[in-house]
Amino acid sequence: MTDWFAQPHFWERVYPLMFSAERDERAHEEVANLLELVGIHEGRALDLCCGPGRHSVPLAKAGFDVTGLDISDFLLERARARAQAAKVDIDWVHEDMRNYAMPEGFDLVINLYTSFGYFAQQSDDLKVLRNIVSSLTEGGTVVLDVVGKEALAGQLPLDRQPTVEHDGSLLIERVEVVDDWSRAKVQWMFIRGETVERFNFEHTLYSGRELRELMNWAGLSDVSLYGGLDGRPYGPGAQRLVAVGRR
Repeated sequence: MTDWFAQPHFWERVYPLMFSAERDERAHEEVANLLELVGIHEGRALDLCCGPGRHSVPLAKAGFDVTGLDISDFLLERARARAQAAKVDIDWVHEDMRNYAMPEGFDLVINLYTSFGYFAQQSDDLKVLRNIVSSLTEGGTVVLDVVGKEALAGQLPLDRQPTVEHDGSLLIERVEVVDDWSRAKVQWMFIRGETVERFNFEHTLYSGRELRELMNWAGLSDVSLYGGLDGRPYGPGAQRLVAVGRR
């Protein structure tokens, strides 16, 4: 069975929801905040699970030599179009992040918007992190941005009101926490007239401590946790878990 994140139709259907115009507008500010947080302003950068290049392009505009990697041809096509429109050169790689490493190839690796933890086995997450470590230059930095377990717990119960999407579809979202609070299973159901489409996806949930320990096991030191790319503390009220580690 094909992994949910490797199914082309999934990304085609959920693209307008996951990559809205509002998120596009925030990308430049997010990259500026990220660079200020890590104190890196030049060099070679890898946007791991780059999607449609929302952050790859601002990185390139900031002067970085950028590589964007994703498993989805559909998303990479949009990333190439975005880069062409912005008149920046980016090296696009179609690959599963479990299989990619570029020894000492990057000064900065970013993995944003919960693109980490897709795999059912934690050993695969550790493999990804070890690939990242081997791909970093000495003193290089990685930034992971996910939904933290603590933040999700604060949102319980996870009953969300249906929303009407841009194409007129009614979106119903269901979230279930399973496997002793280690995984979140999500179903998006789109209803348009008599047509119903269901998309299921899931990802591993990490607390701040769990993510820091996994990064330490992979060989990253000096791991710091934040509640956002702007460097706010990771504590009560934080909506994101941002982990910054250095080789």
